[in-house]
Amino acid sequence: MPAHRFSLPGWTGPDPADPIVAIEGEEARHAARVKRLEPGEPVEVLSGEGLVGIGEVAGIERVAKGAWRLLVRVERTEAHEPVRPMIEVCCAPPKGARFEEMVDQLSQVGAASWRALDCTRAGEKPPREGKLDRARRVAMEAAKQCGRAWTLRIDEPLRWREALAGEDGLRIVAADASGGDVRALEGLRGAERVRLLVGPEGGWTPDELDEIRRAGAGVVRFGPHIMRIETAAVVGCSGILSVFGP
Repeated sequence: MPAHRFSLPGWTGPDPADPIVAIEGEEARHAARVKRLEPGEPVEVLSGEGLVGIGEVAGIERVAKGAWRLLVRVERTEAHEPVRPMIEVCCAPPKGARFEEMVDQLSQVGAASWRALDCTRAGEKPPREGKLDRARRVAMEAAKQCGRAWTLRIDEPLRWREALAGEDGLRIVAADASGGDVRALEGLRGAERVRLLVGPEGGWTPDELDEIRRAGAGVVRFGPHIMRIETAAVVGCSGILSVFGP
């Protein structure tokens, strides 16, 4: 039977003297009122930072009107390394519901993080904190759905010139129709981190593209057609991991 997964951000493992872990809030309400879990059903507890607790439901308690507590008996824990290369996706935020759909899909394909990229033709302003918080909740739900041990991070916005700044262990790739095949970028093999830059709906300006190339970034074409931002971000991430990932 597949395990039911619950998120407990920042969890560092059960008390050695007591294997029972208490989960409250919306996660517990969902377990009690939507999933209607019973004692003995298999459960996984996700810290969002690589630690997974594997166990079973020990009980569900009603602690107040509309409030519940899920008790999980953790039988063992597993520590998982992040998927490598860790791909940091940077792009202008898609409009409306497409933004959250992109976050959900990036989580499923294995991106490590997403952040808004402020570039010349970006039509949307960087998301406000409320929208970023909703995106973080989407990432958490997606992690439970696809069973990833590390939740996709939603980081602070980045100006596109800052995105070109070199760092140890970081490789930079920009998506553009003028680029080559991702398989030709042998410099990505064994890389710890890859920053994927996806341009706005109107594309990079010629000056931006020139600066991207001068910075030594790999310019890659991920398909035969022009894609929406969210499609290019997901396809680009998937394409890099399919060639250079685990």
